[in-house]
Amino acid sequence: MQPSVPNAPARQFRARGPGARRRLLSVAVVGLFVSGSVLVVAAPAQAAPFTLDVPAFSPVNVVTVSGDRDENSSVEVFTSDPATAACIAPAAAPSTSWSCTFAMPNGAAQTVTATEKDAGGVVINQADDTIDVLGAPTIDGAAGFVTSGLVSGTGHPGSVVTALVNGSTTGGCASPAVGTNGYWSCSLAAGSGNWTVQARQSNPAIGSGSNSSLSGSLNVVVDKDAPSAPTISSPRSGTRITTAVVKYSGKAEAGATVGLYIDNTPSCSAIADGAGNWSCSVRGTRNGEHSILAIQRDTAGNYGSPSGTIRLVFGPAASAAPPPPVAPEASPTPTPSPTSPAPPADPVQPAPPGGAPGSGWGTPTGFGSMLPTPTESVAQGNWWFAPLFALAFLLLVAIPLRLATTALRGRLSLRRPNFLGRNRDPAVADEEEELPPVNPWLAGAVPLAAAAVFIVLAGGVNDELRYLRLTAAVGIALALLNVVGIALTGRLSTRALAVPGRLRFLPLLLLAAALAALLSRLTGIDPPVVTGVIIGFGIPLAVSARKAGLARLAEVGGTVALAVIAWLLLPMLGSAVGFWASLLSEILAALALVGLGSALVLVLPIGHLPGAAILRWSKVAWAGTVMVVGIIAAGILLGGPEASFPLLGSLLVAGAVAAIGVAIWSWTRFVEPVQS
Repeated sequence: MQPSVPNAPARQFRARGPGARRRLLSVAVVGLFVSGSVLVVAAPAQAAPFTLDVPAFSPVNVVTVSGDRDENSSVEVFTSDPATAACIAPAAAPSTSWSCTFAMPNGAAQTVTATEKDAGGVVINQADDTIDVLGAPTIDGAAGFVTSGLVSGTGHPGSVVTALVNGSTTGGCASPAVGTNGYWSCSLAAGSGNWTVQARQSNPAIGSGSNSSLSGSLNVVVDKDAPSAPTISSPRSGTRITTAVVKYSGKAEAGATVGLYIDNTPSCSAIADGAGNWSCSVRGTRNGEHSILAIQRDTAGNYGSPSGTIRLVFGPAASAAPPPPVAPEASPTPTPSPTSPAPPADPVQPAPPGGAPGSGWGTPTGFGSMLPTPTESVAQGNWWFAPLFALAFLLLVAIPLRLATTALRGRLSLRRPNFLGRNRDPAVADEEEELPPVNPWLAGAVPLAAAAVFIVLAGGVNDELRYLRLTAAVGIALALLNVVGIALTGRLSTRALAVPGRLRFLPLLLLAAALAALLSRLTGIDPPVVTGVIIGFGIPLAVSARKAGLARLAEVGGTVALAVIAWLLLPMLGSAVGFWASLLSEILAALALVGLGSALVLVLPIGHLPGAAILRWSKVAWAGTVMVVGIIAAGILLGGPEASFPLLGSLLVAGAVAAIGVAIWSWTRFVEPVQS
């Protein structure tokens, strides 16, 4: 064993050899790598910057925006509504990019705001930008529609819409600046043919006037060729007409609208069927010689030249002399050469697109044209059917309504409207605040005006001045019926019978006027069945049933008398020409139609109608009154030769009324007592 040598000198690193140096260098390199890895893992990750990329202009109304974000963040995009996100881009690790698509309206400098939220829903970043949006306009119409070249649609106000034909501006058109209503229109330069139309718009305030995208394509048929002149094949020129209603017929372009003119006044119109046949009827042309022609407007709206003029003589021939010869033309028309077109046979020009020629204050409306003359009503056989009609009305309408209203009496509590300020309950009148009285003229004029509008609408109207005249005529007729037929007749009868009575407005009659007008409009009945009497006499219950019944019977009689007188006077006017003649003709027609329709309502034994008072007096008198009114109304309202009163449909409606009325009465009479 060798002794320790504490003071021995330490071995130098160099003395350890080259292997030791290599080992030390390796350890240093490994230490540096491990230290760097630890620092990388331990250091927090650097978040990606949040960005928002918005296009400056979008030619469509669906916009896509994008940008960068942290891979664990979500993005919400807001536009005009700061409370509701237009779209949301959820987190999508490990990707840091995002995009979002949403709809935007047209407009300039619209703000788009994007917010970045971390995994906990906390907003950590926000960015915004602006965008101009101008999407494609729209084109009206269904595929294949026929037009004279006019196309239209909707666009952004202030924009100019350009219509393209087959993808090119050649043959297209540009609209004026779109108005605030968003409507645009222009007429294509392309000629007749089948074309594909698209539209785009531009606006100087949006996208520096950039074009929007193209709209969807629409196939249209452009027809700019005026149709040929129609023909009138019946009646033939030179014919003498002795009937009140004349049916005109001829040939035209299929689907075209043909207007017939008598002495340059529009008298009737029709649409040609698929074979080009057209026909329409005119009633009441005044006696004498008249010129008749026709003009057609095709489905594209193009007007053609007038037909050749035919001349007809109206009225019976003199018994002692042969029929007068047809007067020759003022100046004979030369026979055209084969190379030159024939000139129009009459100086009447085609109607402009805005309306038919001569459509003004003095143009007839045809209201009541299907009312028969006394001779026609007999020849038509109306009076043979009239008793059956009256009996059906009695059994299927009047009696079932009486049964139903009697059964429901006391079950329905309807408060009457205080039109005249006199129908308040006297027991509480003193407790209520006194209201200012309603002007009686105003209280009467408002329901009369409403009834007049119902009646005019029952026959159909359009935007022409003559229908304003018709409305005035109907209003005058209603005033005559209510003042003379009801107020004056009722006042005379109550004084003669020494019965106290007071006029009052009956809402049930105004409801009847609205329902009758609606049914006439829906069914197309001509002459229409309309009503317009809206007032009646209130007679105290203390008055004897006989006197009350007789007084109310006078109201029915006055209404029927006015209607029959007007019906008899109407044929004496002949063909109404001019404002005053047309106004008088329409007043008489309205008196006849409204008077007869109102009489049918007045005899119903319900509510405060005269029929209820007559029934309380005498069942026989009431049934007789219903039969008389029904026979007179049927004899006239069934119409003339060209009328088509829907007998079967009327019977079905009456049967339904009867079934409902009898069912209500049977339930309350037999079923309810057993259940209780």
